[in-house]
Amino acid sequence: MSQYMINELGYGVIVGFRRALHRQYNDQVLVKVLRSRCLRVDGLIGGKVLVKDGRNEYRGKVVKVHSSRNNVVVVSMKKGIPGQLLGSEVVIFQ
Repeated sequence: MSQYMINELGYGVIVGFRRALHRQYNDQVLVKVLRSRCLRVDGLIGGKVLVKDGRNEYRGKVVKVHSSRNNVVVVSMKKGIPGQLLGSEVVIFQ
């Protein structure tokens, strides 16, 4: 993943898909930020996200803060990700 990092802002773990009462958004995921260069997760909004599994790459963008107390952000992916990627590590860069 190092060839894509221009300015790494941090990394995190995919917690789950964004869900509503009767719907699951497969192209939006919740990411728990484990390490960040920003003091608050508000500074990550607009950052790009990269997830890799073997040969596939999934890219996205940090859209909004889901929980500032627990450091969780909502990431909108360009295409839906498979469920096997839940729990995998993501890199947040600029």
